[in-house]
Amino acid sequence: MFAPALVFLLTVAGNTQAQDKATGFYIGAFSGPGVLDVQSTDVDGFTGSQGVPGQTFGYDGTGFPAGVVAGRHFHLGRVPIRFEMDGAFVGLPSASRQMDPVGMDETATAELRWTGTARIGVRKSLGRVGVSLDGGVAVAGISNSFTDLDPGANVQMDVDHDDSFDDRLTRIGWVVGTGIDLPVTGAWNIRFEGLYIDTEETDHQAPNRLGVNAGICGPAGLPSPCRYGIDHRFALLRLVIVRSLGR
Repeated sequence: MFAPALVFLLTVAGNTQAQDKATGFYIGAFSGPGVLDVQSTDVDGFTGSQGVPGQTFGYDGTGFPAGVVAGRHFHLGRVPIRFEMDGAFVGLPSASRQMDPVGMDETATAELRWTGTARIGVRKSLGRVGVSLDGGVAVAGISNSFTDLDPGANVQMDVDHDDSFDDRLTRIGWVVGTGIDLPVTGAWNIRFEGLYIDTEETDHQAPNRLGVNAGICGPAGLPSPCRYGIDHRFALLRLVIVRSLGR
């Protein structure tokens, strides 16, 4: 998809050279494919037919997030530096029915709703293209849920809210990125880059106060509430269109 566009833009760029001496502010917009990778740990072994403490379940989801960027090029001595901030409405969902592969009555879901990053890095010109490497702080809006279904009236499966949770939270993590950029015409540039965001593990609890197994989490008979740890990682490949506001 991107290959024909890249060839075309290289042709348009002609002999235009990327400038290590460029300074000033810029703004832009981006979009591209993203993947949300989630790992959930059943700390107490409350989930599933086997009830194994520390058992992990992996699930992921894909999407096509879009957002905006703003930044500034400057120099520290002779080293070209770039500081950039961005924000995106992501909406990347993921779901798993692996939590109990026998009963299929326990489902975990996660969603990365939005992200923002602040990054600083270096940029080096290689002919008419520039190569960059940066890193910094990421903030993300995340939703996590665990749903347990139990037989209810008329033998229908109903949500057992006592053994479930649905949490929304804002997390701070870290981000690294790398990419290449090239001039198109005048003040316009394009950039192809990848970002990796990790918000570390979040802690969640199912109350488990009611019913037959109230207060028992897994084979060890640990006291309630029952604990889960959920780790989120987000990878994004994006095309960024940038307009310089000063040089």
